[in-house]
Amino acid sequence: MLQRPHFVAISPYDPEKHVWVIDDHNHIIHKFTNDGSEIVQSLGTYGVLGDDETHFNRPTMMDWLPDGSFFVADGYNGTRVVKFDADGNYLLEWGEPGQRGGETRPGYWHNVHGIAVHPDSRRVFVNDRSNNRVQVFDENGTYLSEWSFGSAPADIHDFMITADGYLWAADRGTSKMLKYDLDGNFLYAWGTWGNFPGGFWGVHGISVDEEGNFYVAEVDTGGFQKFVPRAGANPDMLVGPPVRSAW
Repeated sequence: MLQRPHFVAISPYDPEKHVWVIDDHNHIIHKFTNDGSEIVQSLGTYGVLGDDETHFNRPTMMDWLPDGSFFVADGYNGTRVVKFDADGNYLLEWGEPGQRGGETRPGYWHNVHGIAVHPDSRRVFVNDRSNNRVQVFDENGTYLSEWSFGSAPADIHDFMITADGYLWAADRGTSKMLKYDLDGNFLYAWGTWGNFPGGFWGVHGISVDEEGNFYVAEVDTGGFQKFVPRAGANPDMLVGPPVRSAW
């Protein structure tokens, strides 16, 4: 049924912990029961690409607001963000096709690969991967600000906003984890390239649990790693806790 599951997530605001899977090659998003035994909802049209209320064009990632509404980055071929209500009803979309590299226009992008929502301000942070920048919008798609992740070899594949109000980004190009405040000020980085324990090679997904353990999925090694906080470490250098308001 799944051709290329690109992203797996559970809404931090869902007490039933449904599991969402984005299959970008089949242009569809499935919502499963927590045990995976039943599909309770599907968004998109299976195997058919498009850019309207019932189709995606290789969607990549998604994130939620506290009221259960959510945003989909659509994505690899598509050039939009789509907002749905908590029941999965289409609400709105924004975004225009942009250049691959060198694009500066707000709301224009190439490879919309990553999205994160700040629950307090309800700002939506969108990864314009091919242009090495994050663009920030309000929940209705109004452009607010942006910042750059730097020139090549920077290549941000995923980012997330933690409960302490920081954005952590996985830079595949430099094999580092980058910490920013939500105004785009760079704070800290760690990591090195390698196919040994503790090295990074092609980090494509990141997550953190309630104990502060940090997880990465790597497409170039085909594996994942778990990092445990070091006793006595400076908390400013640790990945912050996740948003888990309903768990």
